[in-house]
Amino acid sequence: MCGIFGVAGSHINENTLIRVVDSLTHRGPDDKGYINLDEKIFFGHTRLAVIDLSSLGKQPMIVENGKICITYNGEIYNYAQIRKELEKSGYSFKSNTDTEVILHLYEQKGEKCLEDLNGMFAFAIYDKEKQQIFLARDRLGIKPLYYACYNNQFIFASEIKAILSANILPRQVNWQAIYNYFSFLFIPCPDTAFEYIKQIPPAHYLIYDLKKTSFKLIKYWSPFNGNLKNNNYEDLKEELTCLLEDSVKLQLVSDVPLGLFLSGGIDSSILALLASKYTSSKLKTYTAIFKGKDYELYNESDNARKISNLITSDHTEVEIDVVDPDKVLDLITCFDQPFANPTFFLSYLISKKMKEHISVVLSGAGGDELFGGYPRYRMLNYAKMLSLVPGFLNKQISEISNLIPESDISHLPRRIKLFLRGAGHSFPEQYLRWTYYLSDNEKANLLRPLLEKESNLTKSVNVINSYLTRADSNDLLNKIQYVDLNTFLLDNVLEYTDKTSMAFGLETRVPYLDHRIVELSFNIPAKYKINHSVTKYILKDIFKKSLPPEVINAPKRGFCAPISKWIDLSFNYYFDNLLTENYVSNQGILDWETIQLFRNRHKLRKRDYSMELFGIIMFDVWYRKYIK
Repeated sequence: MCGIFGVAGSHINENTLIRVVDSLTHRGPDDKGYINLDEKIFFGHTRLAVIDLSSLGKQPMIVENGKICITYNGEIYNYAQIRKELEKSGYSFKSNTDTEVILHLYEQKGEKCLEDLNGMFAFAIYDKEKQQIFLARDRLGIKPLYYACYNNQFIFASEIKAILSANILPRQVNWQAIYNYFSFLFIPCPDTAFEYIKQIPPAHYLIYDLKKTSFKLIKYWSPFNGNLKNNNYEDLKEELTCLLEDSVKLQLVSDVPLGLFLSGGIDSSILALLASKYTSSKLKTYTAIFKGKDYELYNESDNARKISNLITSDHTEVEIDVVDPDKVLDLITCFDQPFANPTFFLSYLISKKMKEHISVVLSGAGGDELFGGYPRYRMLNYAKMLSLVPGFLNKQISEISNLIPESDISHLPRRIKLFLRGAGHSFPEQYLRWTYYLSDNEKANLLRPLLEKESNLTKSVNVINSYLTRADSNDLLNKIQYVDLNTFLLDNVLEYTDKTSMAFGLETRVPYLDHRIVELSFNIPAKYKINHSVTKYILKDIFKKSLPPEVINAPKRGFCAPISKWIDLSFNYYFDNLLTENYVSNQGILDWETIQLFRNRHKLRKRDYSMELFGIIMFDVWYRKYIK
């Protein structure tokens, strides 16, 4: 993995270039470089060497005639096959990198080169003849890519901090993005917390016309694009097995130490089983064991050991001592915008430890979204019935649900309360309330001072609804998985996975998100994903004879920080000493009395407001550091 940066239309002095590139050094600690391509056009790069460790892989990389240049972050898993085809067409290569393969493939096919790439990537190509910059992001958005167009200046980078450090545009807050944040606790793509900075969405490319100083954004793929119409169960099982094996095999290619994060759950266990078949030496597997009784609910180390023994892997149990959770607040600099899934702190600690052993790790991310792994998917069958509840009963239902005591050792009470939150609402609103946090009605109180000034903000449920309407499927589960693919997975799971692992130059690969597997998943009927309340049914059926029954039948535990206890024991000081009534009033964004109401209800355990309260803290940390 690497860090990329570029700017067009503005002269940047060398000191600024150095500062910008240095801001991305954590993403590429092995090398860095920058180049002046033309008057007022600059590309920069920081390199994490994974394939071809020699200096021939240095970037930015230019073709021999000097007309095309690339700065690239990612891995193209089928680059060797593409290279062979390009060599047959007369192209020659100086390196063994996938970077050079992309360059020559673009020479041959232009923007259509994206159709041939299997991998995770974010890159920019300067085309001197066409006088354009071509930016592209992989189909699932595994690798981040941000851009801004301001005063006839165009700038892009792997992280927001690089764009900000160029000092080209003002730090103006995107209040719609902040409003959405308080529902999702992340900022949905394509927005960022900054008015002029956007994300390139997954499966999109952007062409910036240097002469017209304008750009166009084009979508090049959809999970519904696959020409797969075979719903025969046995055929689907066979196809899925073949694709999983091929994806894992392709993603094992590396010139640096590689391992697999083995949680003990079904997704990582399947990957470990498949990976062990294609490694010439013992597969290195790693299990994180978080010390302390607060983490017993998430400990799957017994199952991980069973899988390790089954495949005879070189297994390491990495002990993580989660001390001083208040240090999590410092990690806002990983994201450069509000982000409040506390799992990112645990991911950060894991990545730090893993980097001591390896530079590339395989992860089971994406398995839940593609194969119906989340408990909320089982609620879909009751959505229509729940919507028929008269709206005037909402208050009574809410009061009844408050009687159900919260639990720090079981997920069940919270899941029941979340389900009841959807009563009497449309399906998009139900799903927002099941999956996320503050509804638009609740935010009317918390953000009252902001809404008095910003009256044109649109409802956050529109984010859910927009993807539901774009999902080209009659299958409700597939439609909602399309929503999650573009929200929960993209802006939450993949966001913290990339930012926390790349903080240490650790490359994380996600075999389940091979686009061929994604396309197949959207062709699999819901009854093969969830069957009689058994989630990931088709996966479990395929591997039930190869994996221990304890792994196949284990309930989904998920992995979250004990944020409720953190709020009680570690973060009260923030509200008492920093978010004072006077400060909140002068800030003019949040309502202090509503914050106190949340705190009191949480303390009495009438409702678990820990995530919402943590979200308030992370917003304020960001606001003080980046805006105030």
